[in-house]
Amino acid sequence: MLKFQSLKKLDMSFNNIAGEIPPTLPPNVEYLNLAANKFEGNIPSSLPWLHSLKYLNFSYNKLSGVIGDVFVNMDSLETMDLSFNAFNGDLPRSFSSLTNLRYLYLQHNEFTGSVILLAGLPLSSLNIENNHFSGYVPGPFQSIPELRIDGNQFQPGFKHASSSFTRRTPPAPPQSLSPPPTQSPSQPPPPPAANQKPKQRPKSPKPSFGYSSLQNNSHHRKSHSRVTAAAIASATCTVFVLLIVGLVLKSWRSCSCNPKSTSNHAKTLPANMETVPKANEVLYSWSSLLIGSDTSSSNGITSERVPKIKSWFKTSKNLLTAKQFPAADILAATRDFNEECFIGEGLTGRVYRGDFSDGQLLAIKRIDMVDLSLSEQDELMDMLWNISRLKHPNISALVGYCVEFGHCALLYEYAENGSLDDILFSAATRSRALSWKARMKIALGVAYALEYMHLTCSPPVAHGNIKARNILLDAQLMPYLCDSGLTKLSHFVSTTRMKDSEAITSAKGYAAPELSDPGADGIKADTYSFGVILLVLLTGQKAFDSSRRPNEQFLVDWAAPHLDDLDSLERITDPRIRGSMPPKAISSLGIIILLCVKQSPDLRPPMTIIADKLVKLVESTGLQKISTTQHLEVDAQDPSFITTRPYFEPSSTVSQGGTESCISR
Repeated sequence: MLKFQSLKKLDMSFNNIAGEIPPTLPPNVEYLNLAANKFEGNIPSSLPWLHSLKYLNFSYNKLSGVIGDVFVNMDSLETMDLSFNAFNGDLPRSFSSLTNLRYLYLQHNEFTGSVILLAGLPLSSLNIENNHFSGYVPGPFQSIPELRIDGNQFQPGFKHASSSFTRRTPPAPPQSLSPPPTQSPSQPPPPPAANQKPKQRPKSPKPSFGYSSLQNNSHHRKSHSRVTAAAIASATCTVFVLLIVGLVLKSWRSCSCNPKSTSNHAKTLPANMETVPKANEVLYSWSSLLIGSDTSSSNGITSERVPKIKSWFKTSKNLLTAKQFPAADILAATRDFNEECFIGEGLTGRVYRGDFSDGQLLAIKRIDMVDLSLSEQDELMDMLWNISRLKHPNISALVGYCVEFGHCALLYEYAENGSLDDILFSAATRSRALSWKARMKIALGVAYALEYMHLTCSPPVAHGNIKARNILLDAQLMPYLCDSGLTKLSHFVSTTRMKDSEAITSAKGYAAPELSDPGADGIKADTYSFGVILLVLLTGQKAFDSSRRPNEQFLVDWAAPHLDDLDSLERITDPRIRGSMPPKAISSLGIIILLCVKQSPDLRPPMTIIADKLVKLVESTGLQKISTTQHLEVDAQDPSFITTRPYFEPSSTVSQGGTESCISR
């Protein structure tokens, strides 16, 4: 879809398309109509990138679940129809940012909670019938000309001048956005009756859309000449034929070129199969790029291999929003990966500090890659694309990447204050304590990041390696979750690197007990790991400590007997913050930890509930209200306990180890 840069109108309504809505959509589309299909899942998280979108119709599908905050940066959206699906939960907060929305149709879903978020929108038409909304109907709804709110659980007392719509459908979209024909010229059936039972699905694959512009298609079609209709139909068929041919070719290539799927009887690879060459087989290596040497003569390698690698990369790089860095620039920034620039080492490679000529300071994660088949190359680029899409204030952003000549490097923002593990357990900072307020700021930031990955992203993204080393801190102690979206990276890394004992040890104590099962739910496992993070923040103890008794080396086992008793819980609270934490806060945090570290994954609540409980905990202790984009103000020099030493002083020791967490997978 990303290849259709010039596509303005996309209408695939009235088909039988199944599966999930593609995670990537045409970036410049203005009219998007996927109604009356069999789409399942949720709204893709890439929606905020459709800045030009004016018309959106996902009605009459099988979409379900809680809608995340996917409606940010969509100031152009004027019409949205999500009716006749199975969405549930409260309306996302980003609804309130749709400042130009005039027509909104949410009828026949399972939404709950308040509709106050819609009160400030310039709506001309609103239908929220047959949901589970509750509370009071906002007063501004009285000024909406076309309003339907029946079939909910609102408090009585609201009166509206008109009990029904004066028009059955909103005005047709502007002529420039009129949809192309999607079905035969016959008139579509009438819209569902107003008294239709909730959640009823249309039996026909071509229902009419109540209160959407789909009804106007027949009138629009009649206004076109037969020549125009035939031309458009011919063009549409051509596009679909090309798409089908492309999918068949890609499927054939994946099946025939992926060595993992090759049968045991296949002794040789197909003659047309390409793989990423090993470091000693390519024409240029990392070092030869820097010094300009040529290794082809010694290895007998022809220069034809280099263009092949480049051509694969050129066809994929436009999919990424992160910047492409030339290998030569990376080598210069790290002084040819000099040990003086070395930060740390983990399962997938080594991380170096990169000082670029423009003054930019980045953490460069050099991946130790294995040979990749063509299908694995595509999988790697898909993973990089997904990483580049993760945009959240509490997620360490992928600034750039380099995939050249059989090598891969990921470039991240550099965290000057190191990781949470550094500040809590480093010898340089052990004598200083994170205040209670600072610890809650860190906990909330990580909770918001996981809520975004689990709820807003579609499909949901599991982190898979949450630990104190993967939580970076800036000068204001703002947390940044690192290594997000890299769970599949281990597939492309050499087995020697994956056996790195130090990196495995650093993750000990954070992993959920069910992760040994192949089908474990990564989302639920993240919740468990977050509970361990909370326990580390509360107690000041490591997640795994071999100096403790054998049955208490894991922090969860050590703390379990104390979590449901306040007096006992206070005794294991970090003495450096015990005096500043209200007893009620200690007790509430213990309850939240217990919910997160339940042995059964099914008993662990989603991160959105955990985040809400943390917000209520903070507010109940007198700290200001926290939201996704508004965080606790913490003075990095404010002492957290009575001492003459400063709370935290950035040191060269911590700074040099600052981004070790970026390499811990």
